[in-house]
Amino acid sequence: MRAKHFFFDYDGTLTSPQTGRVPESARQALLALVNAGHTVALCTGRLQCNAMQLVEQSGLPFSTVIGDGGNSATVDGRILWMDPLPLNPVRAFLRRMDAQGIPWSVITDNEMVRYARSDEFVRRSPDYYTPTVVRPDLDPDRLERVFKAFVPCTQGEEARIDFSGVPHVRYNPSTMFIEPIAKGAGIKRLMAHLGAPLEDVVVFGDGMNDLSMFLPEWTSIALGNGRAALKERASYITSSVDEDGVLRACQEFGWV
Repeated sequence: MRAKHFFFDYDGTLTSPQTGRVPESARQALLALVNAGHTVALCTGRLQCNAMQLVEQSGLPFSTVIGDGGNSATVDGRILWMDPLPLNPVRAFLRRMDAQGIPWSVITDNEMVRYARSDEFVRRSPDYYTPTVVRPDLDPDRLERVFKAFVPCTQGEEARIDFSGVPHVRYNPSTMFIEPIAKGAGIKRLMAHLGAPLEDVVVFGDGMNDLSMFLPEWTSIALGNGRAALKERASYITSSVDEDGVLRACQEFGWV
């Protein structure tokens, strides 16, 4: 079999939604893929530095990382690219939030810290993702780059917020993330850099931010615990990550 290029989402795909840990079967699958001559890459919405921390802490055999929802790529520890969000649409969005009196925060560098203008943001959006530093002088029009932005927003409040012009996704009940949702574009860009054919790509995912990488050009595997919209686009639906879904899919296709 010709070597494949595998791209794995992390949260909910390689990790159990119940424990937050990588099941042993998923770990075995990754190692077996590498031993069979395939390449395995992490493909996550997390900031580049956070994605690299995951690789180091998990001990998973990833030498290639697509981070920032497709806006960054790191190979053998070297960042090939890391693009911020388009600045003008983000500035316009933050100005709209100011006009509505809705607090916000931003990540402006490749480091796990977000900046907010008031304690109101901190009160409404707990720091489960990354610590928040309050800077009262924060001005949307003076921001030079933004990698992620955050808005406290329940599902019931979404209708009164104009998200036009900015990619957004929800990971928890209290906060909307403004971040790149372009995993598929990131994979295509990396494959072009490698000079490798797209039909050799295989992606594994479970969440709404994985929709962008479930494309007809390659094989897309949805975990059994994945969202219904993702399963509709999948080439194949395996069992949940807690039911050895990653390993079972790899065995079913004869990749390991």
